[in-house]
Amino acid sequence: SSYEITRSREHALNNLLDLSAACIDAGRRLSDLMSANSREALRQGSGHLVRVCDGQPDVLALVPATMWLESAARASHFLDSTLEVIGETQKAMIRNAESQVRMLDEIVFATINRATRTSPWEAEFALHAMKNSLQSAEQGLHGISEAAIKTVTLAEKEIHEAAGILAAGTPAPRRRTTPVKKPAAT
Repeated sequence: SSYEITRSREHALNNLLDLSAACIDAGRRLSDLMSANSREALRQGSGHLVRVCDGQPDVLALVPATMWLESAARASHFLDSTLEVIGETQKAMIRNAESQVRMLDEIVFATINRATRTSPWEAEFALHAMKNSLQSAEQGLHGISEAAIKTVTLAEKEIHEAAGILAAGTPAPRRRTTPVKKPAAT
């Protein structure tokens, strides 16, 4: 019907609007991250320059290590925040794609229902099978989307933990190896 066509167009436009908003928000957040990271690098660099210009011998020896540790922590935070923005944008894209597919499925369901009402009874079984197949595919897509979102969330968590370790400057935890038992001498 004309109502269904209008509704599907509005839904497609809203999906595009939501996707555009997610991309624009990601761009804004990434831009903010880059400028904050640059400001922090300038602040740290000027602090090191002041220490070097003071010419204190005990401070001069520590400047390269201090610079490296501060840069590693800053880069770790920047990477963590960047990947968080990318992960959230990816989740929004997955949800958006699923929503659009659901709308297309509604159009196909409406077409199948209309065809069922106007076709001979022999075709009803085939149309019913098509409808069931489409419903199963939609459920499968929903499961895949949920799994993809969980995977992105898990990856974000692992990256966040790794970035925290790098920012703290502590070594990564090592796995304990079990000693190999030597056979007893007889």
